[in-house]
Amino acid sequence: MARKSTRIQRADEILDVAIHVIEDKGMDTFHLRDVAKEMRLTENAIRYYFKSTPDMIQALAARSDPRFLEERSEISRDLDTHEEKLATLISLGVPRGSEDTEWRVIWSAVLTAGFQLDKQQSIQGIFHRQVDLYKQVLQAGADSGAFKLTHEAHDIAITLMSLEDNLGYRIVAHDPQIARSDAIRIMRQYAELATGSTLPILD
Repeated sequence: MARKSTRIQRADEILDVAIHVIEDKGMDTFHLRDVAKEMRLTENAIRYYFKSTPDMIQALAARSDPRFLEERSEISRDLDTHEEKLATLISLGVPRGSEDTEWRVIWSAVLTAGFQLDKQQSIQGIFHRQVDLYKQVLQAGADSGAFKLTHEAHDIAITLMSLEDNLGYRIVAHDPQIARSDAIRIMRQYAELATGSTLPILD
């Protein structure tokens, strides 16, 4: 795997700090000057990497791809069975717990940047790229005979992603009635009904 350039590495470091700043201050009043202050840099030094606060927020939203698309795709690709692949996609998409700061900030950034999805194609695509990942696993399972899908693979994939987003929000919003284990169980139960298959139980 090619190493990241120094500029990309530095931008990633800035976004790491931005995540913690947003967690402390909230998204409503967030400004890149807050990141500059936290890093003891000038605002112009931050603007070398991110032209504006909206630009930084969009970069935070784009961080969903490495974690929720690339990482899941890479890990599931090496698994032996279609059932393992689907169960793993579910497990890796759900927040690690109520204090999963990265999950919370990424999706706050997605919502902030993307309420006009017809004008924000880069943000609009985040959801659908992950739908496609679910769809690929579902269709491959159906083609092999491991899954007997009750609906089109695309429709099942959209439902799984919608459950993932909604239940994930509940977890990081500290809903006392929805824990990570609940979300995984609910999604696994739906996936089993939709595929006619028994999935392994993962943490």
